[in-house]
Amino acid sequence: MTGRKPIKFTAFLWHRRIGLAAIVLVIILAISGIMLNHTEELKLDENYVESSLLLGWYGLEPEGEAISYDVGEHVITVLEHQVFFNTYPVAKTGQSYRGAVKAEQLIVLAFDTELMLLTHDGELVERMPTGHGFSDIQRIGIKYKRPVIETSEPLYYMADEHILDWDVIINEDITWAHKTTLNDKKMAVLLESFRGRGLTLERVILDLHSGRLFGEYGIYVMDAAAVALLWLSCSGIWVWWSRKLKLKKKRHYQKHHRTSGSGI
Repeated sequence: MTGRKPIKFTAFLWHRRIGLAAIVLVIILAISGIMLNHTEELKLDENYVESSLLLGWYGLEPEGEAISYDVGEHVITVLEHQVFFNTYPVAKTGQSYRGAVKAEQLIVLAFDTELMLLTHDGELVERMPTGHGFSDIQRIGIKYKRPVIETSEPLYYMADEHILDWDVIINEDITWAHKTTLNDKKMAVLLESFRGRGLTLERVILDLHSGRLFGEYGIYVMDAAAVALLWLSCSGIWVWWSRKLKLKKKRHYQKHHRTSGSGI
């Protein structure tokens, strides 16, 4: 009974298997490399990515919703802890946003345990931790052009004209701040401001080419693809040279065999 011959893992077999395994990465390297060589012609540095998936992957897509309050002709918005005057970033906060009002001299923003004061042009003047025995702020309103806050007790405090001292008042004739919703155009401008200059297509292609787009170990994956390319080159030369030697030996054998046979 004849057994099967064992499979020999020759350079040819490894060349084929590694080539098949690395083909996707090699294609990515080739295409991204060609694109990067023509950055100016393709305008990769002028085109910006709008995909929420990619922007989120890069940490440029905000989590949560934008919370906005009208203050006269302006809007104060908080988006993922970033405070915006219209679409201009002015400060950051880690507290919940309770509202904003336009007082006689300043714009007043209320957070859990902090007030933020802006000029009517959006310049940050001061950040004031709430004192005077206040508990957490629940909302902010306006009365006699002065800011009023409601605390969790609940108690109502109205500031003086300089927003330095606060007095307890009753809940009458207070106009409370109400949330507003940004239209699509304003929201798009706000998101652009949040992301800075945004994410260029060139940056994505560069990270794809280097493997950084795939995370912490992505560069090693692309390193493996580069090593695979070197192996394919070397093994390809070896396979070609081996076959050439075998063919040469075969021709030499056939020539010698024909010469020997004709002499009989």
